[in-house]
Amino acid sequence: MMKEVHNIRPIQEEDIDAVVEVVREAFDSNYLIPSIYRCKGIRNFISSEINNVFSPYRYFVYCVGEEIAGYAEYKILKSSGVAFLNIIAVNNKYKNKGIGGILFKHTRDFFIKEGFCSIHLDVYETNFVALNWYTGFGFKKTSFNYFYKVGIDSENQKPFEFFVQNFAQYKVVNDVFGFYFLDISNASEDIRLGTIDGDLFIRGNYTQSLRIQLDDFTKKISFRKLYYLGSECNFSECEFIDKIIRMELNIKL
Repeated sequence: MMKEVHNIRPIQEEDIDAVVEVVREAFDSNYLIPSIYRCKGIRNFISSEINNVFSPYRYFVYCVGEEIAGYAEYKILKSSGVAFLNIIAVNNKYKNKGIGGILFKHTRDFFIKEGFCSIHLDVYETNFVALNWYTGFGFKKTSFNYFYKVGIDSENQKPFEFFVQNFAQYKVVNDVFGFYFLDISNASEDIRLGTIDGDLFIRGNYTQSLRIQLDDFTKKISFRKLYYLGSECNFSECEFIDKIIRMELNIKL
């Protein structure tokens, strides 16, 4: 019997459907809440970046014959010498065969040759398998953020005056990709909110006054859920989901 050929190469247009399926099947749905891979337009986004000669993204696929067995996505932060590992996933059919390790070593060596200083990533604290796996490759914990689901008070009828500075851009990009951001301002501050698949994300600072204002905002623009990623929050409306750990691997020669 002829042995199947194993090959790691850059992603191609015809791989996109398969890699999205690999990612969605590889992770618990909670781990994908802040990920653009749950968006309806993720295929459009990857296709756009594949065809962008100035793209900061690098996509790698591990093939067994014609089948996608593994996938990794990095975002390059060139000025700081960082390659940020956004996703590494293995097809469930090929798990426990060492494919993830081979794929990671290949990509690590690629960025070493390109002169990068470090690889960074985020991982959920409760994802013990992934934490131990990354630690085995020499990654070190450097910081963490708390991740919460924030309760929206649908009965709050108090209107607030908001101005959305980039609504036209948001509408176009969100319709195509399913994610973007909103720059909003009120009488006291300017705020940038992330949007993923109909949900809003607050990053950095959270206050109850902001949440009360967003009760009205989410109703008017029909967002479903509100999440907060940042420092520890003890307000009753914040339901703890997990800690997200930042890890770093030094690859500077």
